Amino acid sequence: MPETIVQPITFQLEEVDFTFCFIPACPEGFLMGDGIGSGYPDEQPVHRVVIPTSFWMLQTPVTQKQFQLWTQTKDFESRFEIPHRNQFEGPSHPAESMTWYQASAFCEWLTIRLHEIHAFPVEVNEARLPYEAEWEYACRAGSATEFWSGDGAAAMAEIGWYAGNSGNHTHPVASRGKSNPWGLFDMHGNVWEWCQDRWDEHAYRRRWDGISSLETFELNEQYGDRNTEGNGLGERRTQRGGSYSYPAWWCRAACRYRGRAGDSYRNCGLRVCLVP
Repeated sequence: MPETIVQPITFQLEEVDFTFCFIPACPEGFLMGDGIGSGYPDEQPVHRVVIPTSFWMLQTPVTQKQFQLWTQTKDFESRFEIPHRNQFEGPSHPAESMTWYQASAFCEWLTIRLHEIHAFPVEVNEARLPYEAEWEYACRAGSATEFWSGDGAAAMAEIGWYAGNSGNHTHPVASRGKSNPWGLFDMHGNVWEWCQDRWDEHAYRRRWDGISSLETFELNEQYGDRNTEGNGLGERRTQRGGSYSYPAWWCRAACRYRGRAGDSYRNCGLRVCLVP
């Protein structure tokens, strides 16, 4: 597996640290999907996805301390009538129980704040949720196994919180095992993480070998869920990584899940990318 080439960078907003890890571009592409052959149909077929540009990814899921910097502002109050509440309290625990709309709005707020303090690294200027392909690429960090640490529940237990070891609640970020080779913690378990893409169960069947991460996102936007049920909660969006309440199998790098954009889930949080 590749080694971390660039050291993480840390920004500080109101004495709260945000540490981002460098994720290198992959012009040759990585294999996205379940290459073991035993995954779910929506993880097939395995196909090569090109990551054309480098980006930075938050080292851990957004913590409650980080998320509250925004939820305590007038920007949050003007957008969302209902106050945000975490199911499991703790400043170092991952923030959870936010809708996809709130997760996206947090990224918009963070973009503005990082511009204000001139903190963006060279060649990036926006904070957003990761595309689904970017998330899996960053999680794998060069691996082709179920988890970046290997295969099977034992490999999962070494590096993440899941139904087999969590006690059915979240835990402080970066508190289980070590980071992946690119410095990222909690890519498997603790909380699901919202991604930018609309959910498309048949997404991989629409793709071809050598497709770019941007093209995968654009296809999901074109064909993904459009809230045909009309329940007012918005379209479904992709979630990745598994959580404290799911078996190890659901925490695999290739595993895909989804949730209504207007719903909040006590086992789902977010992670931020800094991109061009």
